[in-house]
Amino acid sequence: MYLLVVFVAIGTLGAEALAGAGETAIANAAEGFMPRLPLLGTGAALIAFGAVFSTVSALNAVVIGSSRVAFAMGRERQLPGVLGRLHHRFGTPFVAVLASAAVMLVAVVLVPIEIVGKLASLFSLLGFVVVNLAAIELRRQQPALRRPFEIPFYPVPPVLGIVLNLLLGLFIDPVTWTLAVGWLALGGVVYVALQRRKGDPGDPGDDVEVTVDVEPDVDPDVDVPPTDD
Repeated sequence: MYLLVVFVAIGTLGAEALAGAGETAIANAAEGFMPRLPLLGTGAALIAFGAVFSTVSALNAVVIGSSRVAFAMGRERQLPGVLGRLHHRFGTPFVAVLASAAVMLVAVVLVPIEIVGKLASLFSLLGFVVVNLAAIELRRQQPALRRPFEIPFYPVPPVLGIVLNLLLGLFIDPVTWTLAVGWLALGGVVYVALQRRKGDPGDPGDDVEVTVDVEPDVDPDVDVPPTDD
């Protein structure tokens, strides 16, 4: 589908005009070959509406995905434990959701949107690299694990995934790489600090023994004969 869209856009505008159009390239192409629509006008308006709704859907997916990662890390004490809390009524990681939304809001307000987009693209590529590395490492550590689906032609697909994603990352400018490395370094510092705090003997952490007294389920209307000790 993506290749078909690019093919039509290049055929409508030409490669040079498409490259010069920037973010409005697809809308300009739609205006050139789509007929006028009632209430909407040209095809560019339809593309604009679709872009808005797809952006909202993508943001929703990012909030859900990032908050679940933060929730899992908070539960494992790799991030502050408050991120691992669940809502008492809805069972959702509400603290992690609010924290993820706050981070994205601050990034959008304070950082130029072009840099935010490049960072998102770079971290997506790095995420795919980590997933492929995890597949190789899991196969190495647990070769006998029962797998409902096995990667065909292993290890060619994960190795290709790592190499190709890193090659795509080379097309991203050095400024974005510098910001990404700085953000990863900050995350590493936070992780190490939390791990040291978790290993502190004076910090009880999760090693709390909970004792629950369970009373026998006895019907008060039934006479229970005394037992001889």
